[in-house]
Amino acid sequence: MSVSATRRTGGASDAKVYLLRVLHAYSALVPPRHITIPPIFSFSDVHDLLIGILLNDHLSKYPPAREYQRGFWKWALEKLENLSKNEEVGFTSTIIHVVLSPSHMQDNEIDERMYQHYTTLIPSLCANALPSDSYITHYWNPPDRSFSADEVKRTHETITLFESRTTIAAGTTGLRTWRASFALAQYLIEHTDLVAHHTVLELGSGTGFLGILIASLQLRFDLTSADPTDGAQSASPPTIYLTDVNPCVLDRCQHNMELACNRSSCHPNIEYRLLDWCDAISSPDSLASFLANTDVEIILGADVVFDPTMVPPLVATLSVALSQGTAQMALIGITIRNQATLSYFLEEIKKALMVVEVQHPMEDGFLPLTLDQVDAGLEVKIFRITQLT
Repeated sequence: MSVSATRRTGGASDAKVYLLRVLHAYSALVPPRHITIPPIFSFSDVHDLLIGILLNDHLSKYPPAREYQRGFWKWALEKLENLSKNEEVGFTSTIIHVVLSPSHMQDNEIDERMYQHYTTLIPSLCANALPSDSYITHYWNPPDRSFSADEVKRTHETITLFESRTTIAAGTTGLRTWRASFALAQYLIEHTDLVAHHTVLELGSGTGFLGILIASLQLRFDLTSADPTDGAQSASPPTIYLTDVNPCVLDRCQHNMELACNRSSCHPNIEYRLLDWCDAISSPDSLASFLANTDVEIILGADVVFDPTMVPPLVATLSVALSQGTAQMALIGITIRNQATLSYFLEEIKKALMVVEVQHPMEDGFLPLTLDQVDAGLEVKIFRITQLT
C-alpha cells in the first residue's frame, strides 16, 4: 500500500490535507518508493509543501537520519523537475495561438535551498554502512472530546522518538517501535477511558511510544476535566509505570519520554523500573509487593509474545498482577509471526486467566506508515485478559 496524497472534492483545503500526508510520511521515514503524489497536484502545490518540510522547525530540531533525507530529497527534486517540465509542455500547448504577455508566463523555479540541502547530505554517507539511529515523528488524532471549549481544534499531535533502524541493536529488539505498538496505540486512542484516569503499568516499554501516547491522553483529559469556572485546579494525572528488563532500553525510553517536543515531558508522574518477568516465577512475593505498592489499574504490553521461552514468565507476571495486585485488566497486542507461539501463549494464559480477543481497525492511524518494517503486513491481535470469574 502506498502513502498516497489524493485530492478529493472540497477544493484547496482538501488538497492541503492530502499533501500533508507527505509530511507525515517523511517524518516517519517512509521510503520514497511508497510515497505517491498524483499528477493532479500542481508544481506550486508540491513545491510549497516541500519547502514547508525543509523549513519545518520541529524537523530541524529532530531530523530524520541523513541517509533517509538523501533518498527523500533526491526523490523530491526529481518529482519537482518532472512537474515543472510537464507544466511547461502543457502551458506551451495551450497558448500556441496566443500572444504571450508577462501575465501568461509561469515561473516554476525550484528553490535553491532544496538543492543546497541535498548537496550537504552527500559527502557524509558511507557505502554499506548500517542505518544510523534516527529521530522519527508520528502524527495522531486525539479524540474530539479531549479538546477544551476555548481551544482551537488541532488536527493532530506528535510523538517523536530517537530509535534504532535495525532489527537488533545492542543485542536487543527493544530499541525500535514494532507494529503491535501502533495497533494498540490506535485502540487506546479510540478507547481513551481505559487509560485517561487510571494508573498504568506497561510491560516491555521499549522506545516509549505507548508511554508518550498514554501520558498525552492523560494530560489532555487532566486539562479539560476540571470546570474552568469554579477556579479549581485539576488533579494530578495518574502514574504511568514503564518497565523493561534491559537497562539500555529503559534509558532510551526515558530519553524519548523527556524530549521537550513530546507532551509526556510535562507529565509529573512517570516511573521507570527494571522488571524481569522471570521474577514472577523465582520470587512472586517480591513482584506482588511491587505491584501492591503501585496501585496499577491496567496493564499494557505490545509485541511481548515473540519468543516461546518467554511465554511462561510473561504468563506468570500477568497472573501475579491480576490475582494479587490491584490491576483489573491487561491489554496485550501481539504481532502474529508464528502461529504456534501465539497458540502456546493462549493455551498457557487460559489456565489461569480469562482471555477475550478485541476487535480493532488494522488500516487506520499509524499502521499505513509502517510499510517498510520487517513486520509490515503481519496481522496484529489484541487480547483483553482478566481474572477468571
